[in-house]
Amino acid sequence: MAFQVRLSQPALVDLEEIFEYCVEHFPSLAESFATELLNHIETLGVFPHMGSPVRGRRGIRKIFHTPFTIYYRIEESSQTVSILHIWHGRRRKPEL
Repeated sequence: MAFQVRLSQPALVDLEEIFEYCVEHFPSLAESFATELLNHIETLGVFPHMGSPVRGRRGIRKIFHTPFTIYYRIEESSQTVSILHIWHGRRRKPEL
C-alpha cells in the first residue's frame, strides 16, 4: 500500500528557497531540477523505509538528493510520510 507524502510548512519554505536560488543562478536547469527533487520525494510514498535513520533523532530518517538532504518521518498508523526539511549539505543541520 502506498503512503501519502506530505510536506511540512518548513519543508515548503525550504523548497521555495531552493527553487528561487536555482532560478536565479541556474535558470535553464531550475525546472528540471525541481521536478527531479519532487519525484525523488514522491518515491518515499512507495518506499518509505529507503532512507537511513538519523542518529540521535528517534523516528526521523533521511535520503539524499545531492546536494540536499531530505529529512522525514514515517507515520505508519496514518500511512503518511511527513517531509520535515530539505536541507543543503553545506548549511548547518536543521532543528528537527
